[in-house]
Amino acid sequence: MKTYILTAVLLLAFSAMTISAQTNVILKPGQQRTVSGLKIKFISVEEDSRCPENARCVWAGNARVKIQVTSKRLGTRVFEMNTFSGPRGNQLDGYAINLESLTPGRKTSDPIRPSSYRATISVSRLKR
Repeated sequence: MKTYILTAVLLLAFSAMTISAQTNVILKPGQQRTVSGLKIKFISVEEDSRCPENARCVWAGNARVKIQVTSKRLGTRVFEMNTFSGPRGNQLDGYAINLESLTPGRKTSDPIRPSSYRATISVSRLKR
């Protein structure tokens, strides 16, 4: 009998937990995808002062990107997200939207064409 009660209590406890799955999407500038009901658009790279891959730097540097997020309920917001300093993400309509990475990395000899950038954006439901 104790085993049944313990099993029932554990099942209730686990069913009450909310699991927040994370979805990653890779976007190029101008590209838009819908994730969990939110339209995510990678607008541009506003700044890229990251340390080049083939250099030694005192500071890692930072890249700042502009992302547009549209929610049916709350409309459109534009966020700036950073790879190192400043906010890496924001929240909208119960979701956390974060910049996970920006590729390609900088090199000392070659400038990056704006169309070559790829931003990995994560979207995860916030626990209630």
